[in-house]
Amino acid sequence: MAVDTQMTFARGDVVTRKYEIENHLGGGLFGNTFLARHIASGKHLAIKFLDPEIIDKPGATDRLQSIFARIKGIKHPGLIRLGEINEHNGARYVTLEYFKSQSLRQLVDEYNASGQAFTLQEACQIIIQILQALAVAHDNGHVHRMIKPENVLVQTTRSGPGGSKLVRKIKLTGLGMADLLDPSALVDRYEDTGDNRYLAPEMGGFGAPGTSQADIYSVGVILYELLTGQTPRGTFLSPTQLRDDLPEHVDDLIEIALSHNPEDRYPSATDMVRDIQRSFNLEMQSGGGPTSFKNILLGLGLAVGILVAAGGWYMVSDKPDPMEEAWKIDRQVRHEVESENPLPTEAEVRAMLMMNPDMVYVPGGSFVKGRLNQEVEEIASNAEPLTEKVDVPAFFIDRFEYPNIRSQEPVGRTSWENAVATCAEDNKRLCSENEWEKACKGPGNLVYTYGDTWDPSFCGASADDPYTVGNRQDCVSGYGVYDMSGGFREWTATSPANKEHRKVVKGGLKGNAERGTRCAFSVDVDAAFSEGILGFRCCKDVDAEPSNPVDKVETTE
Repeated sequence: MAVDTQMTFARGDVVTRKYEIENHLGGGLFGNTFLARHIASGKHLAIKFLDPEIIDKPGATDRLQSIFARIKGIKHPGLIRLGEINEHNGARYVTLEYFKSQSLRQLVDEYNASGQAFTLQEACQIIIQILQALAVAHDNGHVHRMIKPENVLVQTTRSGPGGSKLVRKIKLTGLGMADLLDPSALVDRYEDTGDNRYLAPEMGGFGAPGTSQADIYSVGVILYELLTGQTPRGTFLSPTQLRDDLPEHVDDLIEIALSHNPEDRYPSATDMVRDIQRSFNLEMQSGGGPTSFKNILLGLGLAVGILVAAGGWYMVSDKPDPMEEAWKIDRQVRHEVESENPLPTEAEVRAMLMMNPDMVYVPGGSFVKGRLNQEVEEIASNAEPLTEKVDVPAFFIDRFEYPNIRSQEPVGRTSWENAVATCAEDNKRLCSENEWEKACKGPGNLVYTYGDTWDPSFCGASADDPYTVGNRQDCVSGYGVYDMSGGFREWTATSPANKEHRKVVKGGLKGNAERGTRCAFSVDVDAAFSEGILGFRCCKDVDAEPSNPVDKVETTE
């Protein structure tokens, strides 16, 4: 049941003298949403006008302000970002990140209309990204309570040779919206639309705030629907009873997620992700299951966690895939490095960061240096080392580029000698090439700081894009270092063999950001060279003296 907010707009109408309406995106439980352009910046965003029946109730405005402020502070690539709350001609609205996509409901309807079924791989890829986003929301104390296909946005693009692979990026919307309505009103609206089939049994009246297990139940319903084409009702058949190409592990996943008692479900969204990974890895080791399932496994295992960070998934087509062997090799070496280098505990990391609060601690051990096998010639040079395991002692690295202050402009046009001297003034040193690359790739040894697929929405389109230090919230590596894939090019302390007068520069390339913002990319230039987009950040050994306390350094995120 689409809600009429009594606000209608035509293309070109201006809202609050700031936004120009371009299109109507649709209606939902809480109001109508429009695509708009921010007049000053030219960027697109979504504007949701809230139903007056919701916002005009006593205390609703204050509740909206409080919920909005709390949700806005949660940052994750899988969650739609919030903008502002405002008013236009007496109608309250909120602005949201515009994510060019379709809803999962639309995608499911397309598959059903064509008689097409989601493969196990497709379904799990979507589900795991939902769970990853929910894990962040839950860790920040928020239960979504309205997980349904309409609130899952899916962006689909093609990649690989001849466009043979699909890349799907998932974002959740609607976080916090359930708290705007009183329980009775929300129940009525859910029953009118039939969305109550996604609700956990304990949430039937919306009277309780719910727990993370309520969201897990909803995710289980979606997984069941993707695999079987229907939602579970009453005493439902297991997925393998409806499809003979599914492994028995799927029945176990569904049974746990859809347990009537919340305590019998997965304790957390992360636990469900891990069980999916563990089930698939066990199947791979045992050699059981149909051949089609083994092919599915090639896209899962360790790559599950890695590719979710990228916000994209590669789907194996029916045709032979020339990249399949490359992915297998990359997964193997990544798994070896992960097994050899267990991450320190949170307590250990906190203790290290207290020594140098303006820096990030990177634990010692091996990492995967150079290009991965999956990096094709169009974006990687064959001259780069190939999946070479390199040991690097533990070190500290500046969280941001010099001057290492969030929201400042990075300092460019710096020679190598000046960079070395500036670091030394603060009891630091320039990072080596290996240290820089390890910090960029993070524990997952990714191609870019944010994942394996180039996406300018994370770190910008090139090093020439104007930006301020640390304000690209998604442009951060797995170790917590900002702006290494898309920021200024950065000096390192490393010289190429037999070229002491030249130094390795990392982090950028004019005119080809897809290639040049990879963590493995590097060039060497004369130490006296400088340009507007060439800067630096500093490193230091873990046993070195603490840095000089300086007012310019931001010590907390």
